[in-house]
Amino acid sequence: MKEFIRPILMNRKAFIGFILLSIFILMATIGPMIVPLNLSSNFAERYKPPSFQHPYGTDYFGIDIFQQMVHGARSVVGLSVLASFFAVIIGAIIGIARGYIGGFVSKFLDTIITIFLVIPSFPALLIMAAIFADRSLNMITVALIIAMWLWAPLAKQISAQVFSIKSREFIETSKMLNLGTFYILFKDIMPLLLPYIFINFITQLKGAMEFSVGLMFLGLAKFDPTHWGVMLNYALYQAGALYTPRGFHYPIIIMIHIVLLIYGGILFAQGIEEIFNPKLRRYE
Repeated sequence: MKEFIRPILMNRKAFIGFILLSIFILMATIGPMIVPLNLSSNFAERYKPPSFQHPYGTDYFGIDIFQQMVHGARSVVGLSVLASFFAVIIGAIIGIARGYIGGFVSKFLDTIITIFLVIPSFPALLIMAAIFADRSLNMITVALIIAMWLWAPLAKQISAQVFSIKSREFIETSKMLNLGTFYILFKDIMPLLLPYIFINFITQLKGAMEFSVGLMFLGLAKFDPTHWGVMLNYALYQAGALYTPRGFHYPIIIMIHIVLLIYGGILFAQGIEEIFNPKLRRYE
């Protein structure tokens, strides 16, 4: 743990990204236990500005925005992490198989990867979400649907890494000693891929976050009134907060949180990549 934390503290990007992500993770995990949620409408409190009683103000219905943001963080962060995790698992398995097995299997997997690379991700995701819109999809199902359009680039890159690693001397030595495919994959190859897979997991959070917010914003996923995408839809279209000077803070606060979460993931991924790749380090 010390060997992992120390480089993060010394790398500016990784440290700032780690702080931002930690804030949102704490908001998603501990926040709902501390901050109560009251979704009862109170039009007398409509579009109240930020104050001590309402740190983020109130929305069109007079509901506290801060409470909604805290409770919505659980679905936003949870869905993004799950989708990124599934995408990394699928991409790693297919990428390792494509890079190591070779022959017909490798060509077949390469064709599958290429198909998913050339298909526009978000339009395809919208079509799939529209097909399943009438069904009650839980978070895991939605995360799997999102992951289907995130795994291909990682699989392509990992297959290239595996193809390069398997020609090294220690791999040939393991084969000569008949240590078996399982040993070679999980003892020789996988440790070299773990930093790269971890970096891609953090990077995938950005795409997973954008997809989840986009689906919720367009109303193509299971309705969650506190999800930031749903809140943004209400702020921009249903409530018309942009056209009301009193409600201008409503969509701005939501967009700031979305941007900060994505920005934190990008900084953390770039910092981790600099830590694992000495060629990217900057010495001041």
